[in-house]
Amino acid sequence: MPNVDVGSPPLATSGNTAASVHTDSTPPTTELSPTAFALIEQGPYKVGVQTITITDTARDRPLTVDVWFPIRDDVEGKPFEYTLFAGNYYRSPNAIGATPADIAGNGPFPLVVYSHGSGGLRYVASFNTEALASHGYIVAAPDHTGNTAIDRLSNGGTTFEVTAWNRPNDVRAVIDAMTDPASLEAGAFAALVDAERIAVSGHSFGGFTALAMAAGYTSDLGDFTPDPRVDAVIAMAPATGDGSGRLFSDENLADIAVPTMLIVGQDDKTTPIEPNINRPWALAHARPFYRIELVAAEHQSFTDVCDYKDFLATLPDALPLIVDTVETLGVEGCSATDMPIERAKELTNTFTVQFLETIFRDGPPINPDTTTMPPDVVVLVK
Repeated sequence: MPNVDVGSPPLATSGNTAASVHTDSTPPTTELSPTAFALIEQGPYKVGVQTITITDTARDRPLTVDVWFPIRDDVEGKPFEYTLFAGNYYRSPNAIGATPADIAGNGPFPLVVYSHGSGGLRYVASFNTEALASHGYIVAAPDHTGNTAIDRLSNGGTTFEVTAWNRPNDVRAVIDAMTDPASLEAGAFAALVDAERIAVSGHSFGGFTALAMAAGYTSDLGDFTPDPRVDAVIAMAPATGDGSGRLFSDENLADIAVPTMLIVGQDDKTTPIEPNINRPWALAHARPFYRIELVAAEHQSFTDVCDYKDFLATLPDALPLIVDTVETLGVEGCSATDMPIERAKELTNTFTVQFLETIFRDGPPINPDTTTMPPDVVVLVK
């Protein structure tokens, strides 16, 4: 894999070296002082966004996809607007509407496919997808049709079994299109994607989806085999099951061998650490394998739900159903006792960017043994 430097600051800053004083013939030893933890900010690239449609012709299934990408410094445009409901938009603080013609000229760039949680939307973690694009990644996120916020609000959608089957197949279809320069829908992006550097990330049911790309998944609807093109996985607050037959079997989890990062809030009640983190942590053969726990964070600490909550409060005509739904979701991440959402965002961005830089660009690895981690984070590494 090519080594591309986009100027990301390291997770740990340089440490000092202290030499011991010796009065005998024993060779002197050198003790390394722990290095200081450093947050990773927005990257050196401006960020563009475009919404496209990718169709899985085998399933006759069109997917609405948002694509974030690094753009040239000279590109100007209006802040991109994420549609919350008809007539109301959440304006991005970092990204502008753009096209593949605006992509920065020093690609190709690694591809990250993001999978939203159950009842979510493709842009529900724009704080993270935008951050990745600012560091030189092309990020594509599909709406999992039948399992979106629109389906939740209309009391519709697909069954659990159908949703679990559709999700990894949706991601596979997105990877197919985003790596095929001949694709009518995504070919302009594919020409600038490095097909040898692909990661999948996701939150909650999207965390299951991301892990399924490496673990495989079996249900009454068929066998989904691991996608060999996926080089790394990031699962945020993932749903992995308890081994009783729903979601992953022990054998599925044991098959995970690509570099993997699990990120979870210690106070998550929707997909709690036991069993959703403990099972893959014990069973998967991923190396390197990172487990990041955010103290006092909850399930929605990895989404933009708190921003939506604040934004909707400024709209006198916001639909009560939308407000009530966001308020309910926000209890798990936006409450006074939770990790402040801006802190959760900056930690999530720091660890996900650093992980991908380690895997794809020979960046410095995350090492809790030599880095003084802040007290609101627990980091384990295999």
